[in-house]
Amino acid sequence: MSSTAPAPASGYAAAARAGRGAEALAARHGTRLERPALKKSLVIRRKVQAGEVTYVVKVPETTSYYIFDDVSWGLIELFDGTRTPTEIREEYSRQLGGAAVELSLILDYEEMLRGIEALEQTAAEKNLQLLSKFASLRHRTAQEKSEGFNPFMMLFKIFDPDRVLTRSVRYVRWLWRPPAVAMVCIWFLFTIGIFATRFDTIWAETLELYSFFKKPFWDFVQFWVIVTAIGCIHEFGHGYATKMYGGEVHEMGIALLYFMPAYYCDTTDALLFENKWHRLWVVVAGVYIEGILCAVATTLWAASYPDTLLHELAYKTMLYTGISTVFFNINPLIKIDGYHALCSYLELSELREDSLRWLGAIFQRRVLRLNVEVPVLSRRKKRIFAIYGSLAFVYLGFVMAFIARLLNNFYSRVLPEISVILLLLTMYMFFRNRVRLVVRIFRLFYLDKKEYLMSPRARAPLLAAGGALALLLVLPWYPRTIRMAAVLEPERAVSLEAPENGIVREVLASEGDVLHAGQPILRLGSPAAEASRLADKARLAAASGDAGRSRSTGAATEAFLAQWNEAAAAASVAGDAARVASLELTSPFEGRLLTARPDDLRGRWVLAGTPLVTIGETKRLVATFPVSERLLGDLTVGESVSLHLPSRFFDTVRGRIVSIAASSQPAAGEERQGSLRPPETPGRIVARVIFENLDGSLRPGMSGFAKIRGPRVSLLAEAGRVLYRWLRSILW
Repeated sequence: MSSTAPAPASGYAAAARAGRGAEALAARHGTRLERPALKKSLVIRRKVQAGEVTYVVKVPETTSYYIFDDVSWGLIELFDGTRTPTEIREEYSRQLGGAAVELSLILDYEEMLRGIEALEQTAAEKNLQLLSKFASLRHRTAQEKSEGFNPFMMLFKIFDPDRVLTRSVRYVRWLWRPPAVAMVCIWFLFTIGIFATRFDTIWAETLELYSFFKKPFWDFVQFWVIVTAIGCIHEFGHGYATKMYGGEVHEMGIALLYFMPAYYCDTTDALLFENKWHRLWVVVAGVYIEGILCAVATTLWAASYPDTLLHELAYKTMLYTGISTVFFNINPLIKIDGYHALCSYLELSELREDSLRWLGAIFQRRVLRLNVEVPVLSRRKKRIFAIYGSLAFVYLGFVMAFIARLLNNFYSRVLPEISVILLLLTMYMFFRNRVRLVVRIFRLFYLDKKEYLMSPRARAPLLAAGGALALLLVLPWYPRTIRMAAVLEPERAVSLEAPENGIVREVLASEGDVLHAGQPILRLGSPAAEASRLADKARLAAASGDAGRSRSTGAATEAFLAQWNEAAAAASVAGDAARVASLELTSPFEGRLLTARPDDLRGRWVLAGTPLVTIGETKRLVATFPVSERLLGDLTVGESVSLHLPSRFFDTVRGRIVSIAASSQPAAGEERQGSLRPPETPGRIVARVIFENLDGSLRPGMSGFAKIRGPRVSLLAEAGRVLYRWLRSILW
């Protein structure tokens, strides 16, 4: 047993500060209980996780949860209403084997327990504490404004669902019974099979679904309706699982996670569950329910007829639930379902915070050589913290870069002249807490190493570091890169039209089929052509009979007229045959059928000139890139272009620029009549890029992001060029 008594956690001490005003008034106008006692309403659970004993305490009045280690709880449980603070100190000293315990420690713990409202209060204290809540709320609001907010996690409470869940849980309890779970698992396998067989199409169309700027308003409304319904059902799944195992749910609302709309359900009561698997079920219940939705939507999509509203809604629901479950909900690097499931499995409640804190201490201790205490951990925790902390740090950097790119694209379109300044200010507002932490660490590093940096011993290393930095800035190693979205198109495409009014009788090719020159694609039937063919055949038969009879009678004039009529009828029949043959549409060259779902044309009445199918020459695909005229010097014919397609995640397609020309269409918003003022945005240049596709693995319509790498320049030259262009755009 340690001879030193534990100090209360800093987090709890901070919680107690807000109530000091009420305590001061209580000291003047009302007396506290001489023998402090824990509230009888507290819910206390003892938990053993990874060999460590902790106590979870719920304060029902505030719906707050606190976790104490075994040593701290040994002192807290002495506040049972039978001892004064002095007697608690004596009893605790006896438990420690006679070690000296300061009375101030007991008083600090008493203040901490009062701050979290875990001790019984007199009537005066209860009334006076209400006065302090207004002041503490103002203080907390001001502190949050000064420290900033977390842009990755913003919560907005909507309602208390506990009563609704209590009344309706009996209707959904069967979903968590073993037979239902087994059937759902089989259903999941069916859904996974469909996703696996059509992954390229599903992934490409999922990206298209999230391209809201290219969609009409109705699609945007559909997205919000479907996502809202899915989010509500998902969170109710968490709530029902909590209620089934005896917990309470008092908060449900909307959240913004990494600037993406989501919903949340407060299931903190699951911390009180003694069964580890019950806690895990609560965590995965949302994903489980969302998986059921995905399976149902997939089944409806496969069973419904195309071009119906049910088919479209089922398909969108399938995409939203499938992609969000795989890439969002079960992602353990975001503090939602996947993260909490991992924490429950590893029995580490604060995995992200503890791992990042430990890695930060390691960096400061071993790299910066600062006198920072590194927490002592077991080998298991060290492995877990090293792996998870590193992945979480990299993921955080990726998210920050992604947000910076989104903001840069937005500011570049709206206010290109000051986009860089707006980007820096916005990123600082979002991440100022982390910026302040980095500044604080390096300030501490400077103060700690100040004497060494000023000493003669540091001159040689500083000169070497300065020389390396100068070379980094001056040497031309940085490649200029132009990034933009790209869509692959066939080098040549032809649309086949209906030659005359008729009905599509046969469809002889499917979407994506490779066609040879002259290969039939569609056969049309024309009632007019068929009637004309039958009439001409009858006329030919009659003319042939007349010609035969005229020849047998020997009448020359009649024989000549009969032969002429027979030849005219034969010519009409030949014309009818050519007309019928023209109703068979064939491929004019070797290519690929690009029309989606051509089978839907079967049995359809079409008018003459109606476009029916499109054939494209796909041995070489083309992409056009509109770029600013500012970047014209970075483009050259024959330059290499790399294209990354989401449907081919681990592959990069190479192409080359074949032509550079001015765009024939003005930029959006730049059409002016009778104005001599130059446009606010520069002119557009179109670069045409060819991608070889001899194996046919690339399909027209595939979209991705292309990179055009220009000449290598130094960072100093690039910064000077950006500054020069910015100043010129403002001054000009």
